[in-house]
Amino acid sequence: MEDISRRNFIKGVGASLILFSISPEEVFAARKNKLHFTLPPKPFQYFIKQGKERGGRVLIIGGIHGNEPGAYKAADILIETDVKRGTLAILPRTNFISILANIRGYNGDMNRKFHRISKKDPDFKYVTFIKEFIRDFKPDVILSLHDGYGFHLLNKKHWGQCIVIDAIQYKDFPLYKTAKFVADRVNNKIKNKKWKIPIHNTDTFNKNTRYKEQRKSLTYYSLSKCNIPAFCLESSKQLPDLKTKTKTHLLMIKEFLELYNVEVSPSIDYIIYRIEDFIERKRMFSIALDINGRKEIIRSSKTIKIPSGSRVKFLSVDGNRGSFVIPEGVNLNYTRFYYSKNIRFFFKDDYRKILTIKFLKT
Repeated sequence: MEDISRRNFIKGVGASLILFSISPEEVFAARKNKLHFTLPPKPFQYFIKQGKERGGRVLIIGGIHGNEPGAYKAADILIETDVKRGTLAILPRTNFISILANIRGYNGDMNRKFHRISKKDPDFKYVTFIKEFIRDFKPDVILSLHDGYGFHLLNKKHWGQCIVIDAIQYKDFPLYKTAKFVADRVNNKIKNKKWKIPIHNTDTFNKNTRYKEQRKSLTYYSLSKCNIPAFCLESSKQLPDLKTKTKTHLLMIKEFLELYNVEVSPSIDYIIYRIEDFIERKRMFSIALDINGRKEIIRSSKTIKIPSGSRVKFLSVDGNRGSFVIPEGVNLNYTRFYYSKNIRFFFKDDYRKILTIKFLKT
């Protein structure tokens, strides 16, 4: 991971830190009859937006679980806003590899790695970066966004559609009081009674808690190690569509921003009103390739015939912030690898497949 000084780090507005995954190329170097592929490193994006007026400091973290699109879409949408008052930091896709794979945790559950993580874990660089970001940015509050299963109001074993806290009160932080204030205001805007937002207290600091695994989570780390109040905002996976999940997150985020004196423009009310426009941003998608020294731009699905020993380098991926290309049947942590058979690559915009490139070995 790049060695970023604290002073330079917090000045990075709208920056994108590139973190590298290294594949053991030397293992395959002798296999000259195979196809050699090189992918660009997956970006780890962060954005710090500061208003002209003084206010609070809020950190929003999305995408810790890759199959929870309402969470990372809500975080991503806020990047499109300007901050008028206060400071807003956004880490929209903290587990990008899992988002592309559309599974909870490609390398295991990232939200169980904040207590301890091996340097050999592929998520080490990302979890470490999140921890450093929290310590450097020093937010007044952290909002961790998720899409949970079911509806907590209907079944206490389900985590969907609620605000999760680790304690009623932690030190000087009235976690339950704050969460209840937000939930009450949000519930006034939710018409479907089954979709109302209750508070789920995991009582994580209690030695007899039923949720000991939460001591490995981001919110527990933020409270116990950084002394920063943190809340987990959960929409439900069972809400009817991405639009509704994203709106649920935005309703909760709006109340927290107001509570911590942060104002964005356009307003979240306006974003919710025009939610489809913000979710379905129209972009031209393209991939720049270097095939044996010949450059080619791909804008639609295509089959490409190449001889054994060919070298294919993916130079760039153009699209939305969640756009990237992944190989089928290959470890997604690799950025370089050899392959002996025909292979497909999927250009994805987060979880959606946009186009396919198939390489046929001749």
